[in-house]
Amino acid sequence: MGRNISFNKEHALNKAMYLFWEKGYDATYISELIETMGISRSTLYDSFGDKDALFKIVLEHYKNYRYRKRNLLFSGINAKESLKSFFYKHIEECYSDDIPKSCIITNSSLLIGHIDPSIEEILLEYFNELEKVFKQVIDEGQRKGEISQEADPELVAYSLLSLNHSISLMSRYKKEENLAYKLVDKTIGDL
Repeated sequence: MGRNISFNKEHALNKAMYLFWEKGYDATYISELIETMGISRSTLYDSFGDKDALFKIVLEHYKNYRYRKRNLLFSGINAKESLKSFFYKHIEECYSDDIPKSCIITNSSLLIGHIDPSIEEILLEYFNELEKVFKQVIDEGQRKGEISQEADPELVAYSLLSLNHSISLMSRYKKEENLAYKLVDKTIGDL
């Protein structure tokens, strides 16, 4: 009978998430994952599968990690203030030295070479989900009279999605953080 090696799966996933986030899918090797996660090769494969399977699990784990920020969009304050809270938190996290730059979704969509189409599907699903949430906030803001009726909710939602990932990308290259805040203020102020 084989030994039962106990480990904290959540802790190991966090470590894998940060490694993929920092290095990208293509530049992350199984040997690095094993070392970073503090598990054996057999535990990695038994618990998470191969690199593709682990990456899919990590992307889902990341989505859960990011939901706490997304909850700011439904904070009960008016739509513009909710959007501003979300984007300010996003900027704060993107420019933080405590976590990898940008966002694993943005990084992955830019850095992944030829991969399993199901991973691309997960990335696209993330984009679509966030865009849908932005549209809900815009629709609700228009319903309450907080956002101009002239605003096209689909166009605004797409614009906010683009802004979100633009901030992520710019933070990787240390572009001016204060300009990101000003852009958010201008974009939301124009609604």
